[in-house]
Amino acid sequence: MRYQFAAALIALVTVLALTAGAVVVWPTVAADGDDRRQAAAEAEFAAFEAALRSRVAGLQAHAVALLQDQRVVDFAARGASSASGATVPPSLQQGRVSRGGADYLLLSGPGRSVVYEDGLDGSIVNGAGDTSEEAVALLDGAAGGGVFDFTEGPVLAAGAGTGPGTDRAAVTLGVLLDGPALEAMAGDASSRITLAWTAGPAPDGIEVRAGAAPGRSTVLGTIDLAQGRRALVAAIDMPGEALPARAGQADQPVTRWLMVLVGLGAVGAAALAGVVRTMANGVGGVRSALLSAQENDGNPAALDALASRDEVGRTAEQAATTLRGVRERTLAAIEDARVATARQLLGEHVIRSMHEGVLVERADGACIVCNPASTELLDIEASSVLGVRDALRGVLGDALYERLRERARNPDAAQRLDVVQMAGRDLAFDAYLVPGYRGEGDHLLVIVRDVSAVLEVEQLKRDIVSVVSHELRTPLTVITLSLGMLDEPEADRAQLLAATDRNVERMRLLVDDLLDLGRLESGQATPQLEPHDPAALCHEAVELLAPQAREKQITVREAVDGPVPATIEVDRRQFQRAVTNLVSNAIKFSQAGTDVWVILRSAGDDLYIDVADSGPGVPAEERERIFTRFYRASNTREHVSGTGLGLPIVRQIAELHGGAAALLPTDRGAYFRITLPVRR
Repeated sequence: MRYQFAAALIALVTVLALTAGAVVVWPTVAADGDDRRQAAAEAEFAAFEAALRSRVAGLQAHAVALLQDQRVVDFAARGASSASGATVPPSLQQGRVSRGGADYLLLSGPGRSVVYEDGLDGSIVNGAGDTSEEAVALLDGAAGGGVFDFTEGPVLAAGAGTGPGTDRAAVTLGVLLDGPALEAMAGDASSRITLAWTAGPAPDGIEVRAGAAPGRSTVLGTIDLAQGRRALVAAIDMPGEALPARAGQADQPVTRWLMVLVGLGAVGAAALAGVVRTMANGVGGVRSALLSAQENDGNPAALDALASRDEVGRTAEQAATTLRGVRERTLAAIEDARVATARQLLGEHVIRSMHEGVLVERADGACIVCNPASTELLDIEASSVLGVRDALRGVLGDALYERLRERARNPDAAQRLDVVQMAGRDLAFDAYLVPGYRGEGDHLLVIVRDVSAVLEVEQLKRDIVSVVSHELRTPLTVITLSLGMLDEPEADRAQLLAATDRNVERMRLLVDDLLDLGRLESGQATPQLEPHDPAALCHEAVELLAPQAREKQITVREAVDGPVPATIEVDRRQFQRAVTNLVSNAIKFSQAGTDVWVILRSAGDDLYIDVADSGPGVPAEERERIFTRFYRASNTREHVSGTGLGLPIVRQIAELHGGAAALLPTDRGAYFRITLPVRR
């Protein structure tokens, strides 16, 4: 407490001494200061009035110069009537410059008639015969000068006349005392002058008042040049320092008292400085100890060395205790933050690496999570949804968004998934409510899964069951019936055995197709490439199917369109299987008496094997699916049996050879093409 007590005692003694001295000295100093301030205000107002009178002298001199122009005098004598045809002299027409900077010009002729008036619309001269004192003064040239009350504001006017008689002429020039004109007359650029007419009592002498803004003063006074019944008050607003007290020699007692006060203040300041210096040294030591603790990761050992019974010592001790607590809490917070950051990074990595789409909408409707899987599944840009309010509603649509909201609020709902076709995929959506971290409300978590493959597998299972059950049940039924009829006396055993053999072969072909397609799709059927003549291979396939063609009265024609390679590296069995499937389909779907064409073409490094028929063809909207497993065209599935595996096998064989299989557009029938690369 010693520092506080010493400083308080010194401050109290110094304040008491200075207060006592001020009580004695201030009245004298204040009175002297007021006198100097009043004198400065009167000088400022006198300078403004002097500027007004100087402007009056300038206007009168210019009016005299105008009257020396005989054309002006003649115009005043002849132009009393507007019908006289008198022309306004150029010196009166050329505007403000030729009038000595005047805003207003009045030219009167004999009998105080107004001959010419220009410049201000609000003149108090209403024409000849106006006998008011102000109007008469203006018509007579305002010889002594004055400030007149115009509608547009105060006007400083002065002029001259030629005397009485028939050739009498008087010129009056006026300056509107607006802002720019008054600024030009101000003695200081920082001073502002305003004029106001008052019908009440005018200020008695020069008054000094506080200005409208802090730090400014206003000098008020009545303008002697005012004309009329009302007084004109000028207010000069200036900085407070513009009215300094005039320097002078104070009385000897005042000087002595001032010296005593200065001495007391100096002694008090020196004593206070000593106390502050001592405290500053202690505070400096504490600061150095704090810097040392900062450099040593918050170790407060340097502060412990400063602990003592005075204020600085106790402050150092308390700082050391506080620093230890802060250090412990900081280390704990750092460890917690490290763990939380690791968990957050792990969570973000897991979310980013998920195959399912994850979208999180904050309670205020803004999307805060959109992982890469979401952008791919929904075909959106993350930047278009992150941080955007109602972005999920815009992406998912109102109906799906509301269903997910309702499902998230009801976690026990039996139906958890919504399967919707979106962005060319079958997507399954699920939703949950997740509590916010800081009580800002529940977040909406939306999980998006691509179930296109699952649905495709399920559809494939249904197709397999449908096709296999149909294609196996029919031949099995025929075989069972045929074998059952063999023991009948009148049975044609050869025909029944032939029917049994055909249906056994049909079942074998179905099983072969299923096995071949499985091997081709799994990559187990690696082609054994060897050079073969493509035309010869195609001819062998056609010959193999000749009995089927003759049975349906179909002619299979072979053609080579232009030069084709003599050999091509292919797997003989797979090549013939692909050509056989296409030609067999063409025979199956063609009408009796029509032709099936097998055409070989070559273009660049590719060999084309084209198979064309004149059957019903494939509907345009189904051409993209014709190579899908178990798919059969809608216009033939009721009339012609089949498994829908032949064309998928053709495509798989072509792709294993580095080529492709396609259905080309045609006006009649079907036109299939196998494209194979020619390896040189």
